Amino acid sequence: MGSKRLAVVAIGGNSLISETEEVNVASEYKIVGEACRQIARLIFDGWQILITHGNGPQAGFNLRRSELASGELFELPMDVIVTFTQGSIGYYLDLA
Repeated sequence: MGSKRLAVVAIGGNSLISETEEVNVASEYKIVGEACRQIARLIFDGWQILITHGNGPQAGFNLRRSELASGELFELPMDVIVTFTQGSIGYYLDLA
């Protein structure tokens, strides 16, 4: 068997932000669903896929959310926020 071509796919970060839609969970989920359809097409075409993530904007949104709520709730440290955003991207992938 010959070696497969490798595609590295980053899901998250700015790839989850649409220029035409509001940034929210529903739009991120929709974008991940489209990414999964494209990844499936690559796999069908014989590509080996490595999926990684980015989460800069999502971590920033959650950090800001934590800061705004700091008068009522405890603030979340960045490592916890990054873990939350990584988990949410994984959850989107599982649902897609």
